[in-house]
Amino acid sequence: MAVTLASEGEAVLGGEPSRTLAEGLAFGVAVLDGGRRFLRGNALARERLGAAAAPACHGVLYGRAEPCPGCPLDGPGEVAGTELVACAGLGGPRPTGIVSVFSPAQAGFDAARLAGILEYALTAVFVVDRAFRLIYLNEAFERLHGIRRENLLGQSLAVAAGPVNFARFKKEVQEVLRSGQVSEEEIRLTFDGRERSFMAARIPLAGPAGGIDAICGMLTEITAHRQAERELDATRRRYQAIVEDQSELVVRLDPKLGRVFVNRAAARLAGKPPEAVLGGLFLESVPEEEAEPLRRRILALTPRAPTTDIRHRVRLPGGNEHYLTWTVRAIFDETGQVGEYQATGRDITAYWRMERKLVKSEAKYRDIFENSAEGIFQFDPSGAMVACNPALARILGYPSADEALLEQGDLFYRIQARQDDRLEFLRLLAQHGRLFDFEMQVVRRDGRAVWLSVNARAVLDEEGRLSRVEGAARDITDRKRAEDERMLLVSAVDQSAEGLAIVSRDFKLEYANPAFAQIVAGGQSPSGGPDLGSYLTPFLGESVRKMLALGLRWSGRVRLSRGEGEEAATDTLISPVRDASGQIVNHILLVRDITYETGLEKRLRQVEKLEAIGVLAGGVAHDFNNLLTPILLNTEMILADIPWRDPLRKPLADVVRASERARDLVRQLLTFSRQGELTVGPLPLSPLVKETVKLAQGMVDARVDIRPQVSELALTILADPAQIHQVLMNLCLNAAQAMPEGGVMEVGLAAVPEPPRPGAACIAAGLPLTNLAEGPYARLWVADTGHGMPPDIAERIFEPFFTTKRPGQGTGMGLAAVHGIVKGCGGAVLVTSAVGKGSLFEVYLPLIPRLEPGTIR
Repeated sequence: MAVTLASEGEAVLGGEPSRTLAEGLAFGVAVLDGGRRFLRGNALARERLGAAAAPACHGVLYGRAEPCPGCPLDGPGEVAGTELVACAGLGGPRPTGIVSVFSPAQAGFDAARLAGILEYALTAVFVVDRAFRLIYLNEAFERLHGIRRENLLGQSLAVAAGPVNFARFKKEVQEVLRSGQVSEEEIRLTFDGRERSFMAARIPLAGPAGGIDAICGMLTEITAHRQAERELDATRRRYQAIVEDQSELVVRLDPKLGRVFVNRAAARLAGKPPEAVLGGLFLESVPEEEAEPLRRRILALTPRAPTTDIRHRVRLPGGNEHYLTWTVRAIFDETGQVGEYQATGRDITAYWRMERKLVKSEAKYRDIFENSAEGIFQFDPSGAMVACNPALARILGYPSADEALLEQGDLFYRIQARQDDRLEFLRLLAQHGRLFDFEMQVVRRDGRAVWLSVNARAVLDEEGRLSRVEGAARDITDRKRAEDERMLLVSAVDQSAEGLAIVSRDFKLEYANPAFAQIVAGGQSPSGGPDLGSYLTPFLGESVRKMLALGLRWSGRVRLSRGEGEEAATDTLISPVRDASGQIVNHILLVRDITYETGLEKRLRQVEKLEAIGVLAGGVAHDFNNLLTPILLNTEMILADIPWRDPLRKPLADVVRASERARDLVRQLLTFSRQGELTVGPLPLSPLVKETVKLAQGMVDARVDIRPQVSELALTILADPAQIHQVLMNLCLNAAQAMPEGGVMEVGLAAVPEPPRPGAACIAAGLPLTNLAEGPYARLWVADTGHGMPPDIAERIFEPFFTTKRPGQGTGMGLAAVHGIVKGCGGAVLVTSAVGKGSLFEVYLPLIPRLEPGTIR
C-alpha cells in the first residue's frame, strides 16, 4: 500500500478520492516532507504524528532517537520498515518525501511497562530490539558497566558488553528467538580487571502484534555466594581431616548422649566400623553402676560450667581392659539449651597400669612421705596431682592431702600464679630430666600467693615416655618477701629523681645513685664510679666538714660547674648515719637539681620588673601628657595669631615640633603600658606581613637580603592593625641595624598548635609563658645574621629608654612598645641571641578559631 500511494507522487492524499479512501482504512497513512515533518494523513496518522515535534517518524513510529537505518530519504531503497511500519519514498530516485503506512499498534518496546519495577532492582536489566540495539536499561546495568545510559540507549549491545560477550549473547538469543523460551545459565564476566560470576537470563518479549520484538536480559551477581560455597567446602574438608586423622578419640553426642559421630580412632578402639558405632549410648560398654554417675555429671553441665573430665575402665570386645579419660564439652544454643556434646578422649591404659604399680611400691615409703617437713608431690602428665603429703597440702591451703587429691583436671596449671614459670619449669624438666631449687609462685586454695622452691625429676616408663613428675617443695614466701623489700629499697634509691650518695667518715665516696651522677657530672660517669669522688668537693667545704664532725646536719644551696661550661644549682642536705651504739659510720648526701627552678625564678623576676616599669611608664605618660597639652595648645594658638615674618615664629615652631615628638613618645609609653586607644578587631596576618615586608625592603640597606617565609593559611588574630604593623616594623628595622655590613634577614609567619612553654634558653616578654592560654597560635619571627647580643644586654632590651644605639639614633622605646602590644594581645615574645651568631625574635599571638560555614558565633 505504501508503494501504491507513493506512486501518486507529491499529490498523494491531496484530493479526492484518495483522501476519503485513506480515512476509511484501519491503518495509519501519513505523508512527510524531506525533513520528515508531518504534512497530512488520515485520522490515525494525525492522532499519532500530528502533535509530535519534527522530525516525527523515527521517534514516534520506531521509538528511535535518530533517523532509521535504510530510510528512503537516505538511500536508493524504495521501501523500508518492520512488521508494523512501512515507508516508501516520494519523487523517484531522489525522494522529496515519505509515505508511511503503519499499524495502529504501538511499535517498539515501551520501557514504562517495566521501569517502575526494575529501575531500582539490584539485578542488571536491559532490553534490546531484534537488531540488538539497547532500548532500555536500569540503574544497576549502568552502574555495572560504568557507562551512562544516555551514551548506551540506541547503541549496539556490543558497546557495553564487548565483542566476545556480545557474540555469546547473540548466539543464545538466536536460540531464544527460535524456541520462544526463557534461557538461563551461570556465566563469568570481567569487570574492572576482576572476574565475577553471574546468573544470566534471556527473556523473549512479545509486542502488541504477538511477535517477539525485543529481548530482556538479566544479570544477577553471585560472586560472593560462590566464594562462600568454596570457603565452606574447604572448611568442611579441613575439619574432617583434623578430626579423622588425629590419634585422640572424638565423639559427638546428641542431648540424650546418643552417639551421632565417631572418628576413625574411636571406631578402631571399639573394633567396629564407624557406622556400626553410631546410635549407641555413650559409655554403654562401661558397667552401669559406673556409667550412670558419669552420665549424670555430663547432663548436669551448664553454660557457666560447660566442660567436665571423666575417667573410666572399659573392657573391649577382644577382652582387653583399657582405661580412658574424656573431656566432655556441652554446646549450648542461643536459648541456653544443649544442642550436642563433644567428647575428646585418650587411652591412658599405660599410665593407669603404672599408677597401680606405684601404689604397690609406695607403702614402704609412706611414713617418710606422711611425716616429711617438706611438701612432696607427684603429678601425672596431664597435670593432675596423684600424690600429696600433708605438708604440701598445708602449703597449698588444703585441710588435708585427701582434699587436695580430690581436685579434678590439671591442678598444676591452676595453681600457677604466672604461667611463664610453669612453661619454664616444664622446659627445663624436659631438657635436663630434673630441677633443683626452681622458684615459682603458686596460688593457695584461699587465694593467697606463696613462693615455693621446688626440686623435681621426670620419671619415665620403660618405653621412655613420661610417667609422672615427682619432687619436693619448700615454702620460701618469707625469704622472698624480705628479698623483695630489699630490692624495692635498692630500686627506689637507684630510680630516685634526687641524687643520693653515701660518704664514709673520712669523706670518701662509697656509693652514688644514677641521679647523683646525672646532677653533678651530667651523667658522664657511671654510678658509684671512682671519678665521681672529685665532684664531692663543692659539697664538702671546710665549714661543712666541721659541722658534720660535730654530728650536725647541713643544708644549703650549692652551685656546680658541669661539662662544656654548663652551670647547675642544687639544694643539698647532708646527714650523719649512726650505728646501734650511736657512732657516726657514714654520711648521706641528698642533692636535688633546681637549675630549672632558678631559671624560672629569674624569668619571673624579669616579667615582674617589666610589669612594674609598665605601671610606672603609664603613670609618667599620663602626667607628662597633661603637662604637654597646654604647652602644645597655647603655642599653636600664638602661632595662629602672629604674622608670618615675626622673628618669634621660628622658636615657637620649634616648640610645636618638640611637643609633637614628646607626644609620640607619650604614645609609645602608653602602648608599652597597654593604656593607649586601640582599634581591635579580627586581623588577617598574611596580607599585613607581606605588605610590611615590602615596606621594609625600601627602608633598609640594599645589602640586607630579606627572605620572607609567609604561610598562605588564613591566620587571623584579634588585634589593632597599626600596632601589629608597628611590632613587625620595629623588629625588621632592629634586625637591619644589627647588620651594618649587610646580611640575611628572615621574616616568617606560620601556625603552631600550642603556645611555647618555659624551658627554652631564651628571654621571654609579654605574658608569662605559663599564663598563655591553650590553643593554636600564630608564630611571627624575624631572624638576622648580625652581631647578636650578650646575655646581660638581652635581659634589658624590653625596658623603656634602654638602648645600645648612639645618642640621637634611638629612644629605647621600640622593643618596649613591642612588649606592651604583644602582651595586650595575650601573646608573648621570645628572644634567642648569642654574640656573633645573630638574633631571633619570635612573637606568638593567639589565633581566632575558624567557624564552619553556617555556624552562629
